[in-house]
Amino acid sequence: MSPASTPKRVLIVEDDRQVRAALHEVFLSNGYTCQVTANGREGLEAFEASRPPLTITDIKMPVMDGLEFLRQVRAKESDAAIIVLTGVGDVKVAVESLKHGAYDFILKPVNMDQILLAAERALERRQLLIERRDYQVLLERRVTEATRDLARTIEELESTYQATLEALGSAIETRDVGTEMHSRRVHEYSLALARAHGVPPAQLRDLAQGVLLHDIGKIGIPDAILLKAGPLSAEEWRIMRTHPDLGRRIVERIPFLRGAIPIVYHHHERWDGAGYPLGLTGEAIPLGARVFAVADAFDALTFDRPYSRAISFDEARGRIRDSSGTHFDPAVVETFVAMPPEVFAEIRNRSQRWPER
Repeated sequence: MSPASTPKRVLIVEDDRQVRAALHEVFLSNGYTCQVTANGREGLEAFEASRPPLTITDIKMPVMDGLEFLRQVRAKESDAAIIVLTGVGDVKVAVESLKHGAYDFILKPVNMDQILLAAERALERRQLLIERRDYQVLLERRVTEATRDLARTIEELESTYQATLEALGSAIETRDVGTEMHSRRVHEYSLALARAHGVPPAQLRDLAQGVLLHDIGKIGIPDAILLKAGPLSAEEWRIMRTHPDLGRRIVERIPFLRGAIPIVYHHHERWDGAGYPLGLTGEAIPLGARVFAVADAFDALTFDRPYSRAISFDEARGRIRDSSGTHFDPAVVETFVAMPPEVFAEIRNRSQRWPER
């Protein structure tokens, strides 16, 4: 059976025969497969045998009460969706049940429409929690596998440093179509801006590596998000914003690339603190990341992208100047604006003659 056609299963734990029968009839008529027990101990045995995704339990019952039943079930199955039934006088106990992992509590006499709605919501929340956990496991495995593969590559190609660096760059390009020329232009823009800004020559190598690898963490972003044509949802943005940390975790395992970490990890920070992943402000942001931010924005503004049309060099410089002190480091912007436009025009023209890798 497909997941959509698989019957929903519910375990009903209720000592009152009439309530038990009414719940059984309602859930059965709404497409559920039902198990029915009369006390917490019987319910626990039934739960251990079948592990139903949804359980409805009374609080006051003989042999084992609902609260103890809840504690034991949660200890055995953290994903169990449990709804508690209680009388008005037991509300404090019902609230206590929420602390022990119940999804919701319903006051008696039971409103069947209310309990069906609560059941659907509990199952939806359970499925969401399972999917999120499974995704996290998958993501961690993908990062581990990517890190292991990269480490093996480093061991095998220890004497061919440049080839290894290009292989890392290729890993990004194969995931994010159309980024290669952008990355190479931004690499050249960043180096030109860094030199003009007085970045010491000894730091240029780390800056160059960071620019080339700034999006390496996108290896761990699902294709459904990375290649999505329309706008991302809030949850998709949350996942997308993990790529700087994923990139940092990949790069920090490679000794000769550790100098690239400041750009890989901080290339989405903003001067005013509104960026991510750490919300750094001002000069707390590594200089290389501040230089990269201006170069990257300039290239993004002056080339057609799926969601925006290119504007002229002069317009792009104006927009970057307008964002000085908010998005960008004012000192870096001042250096950028003072640079001859011919510098950027030459890099752009040269990029059009670069062979595809």
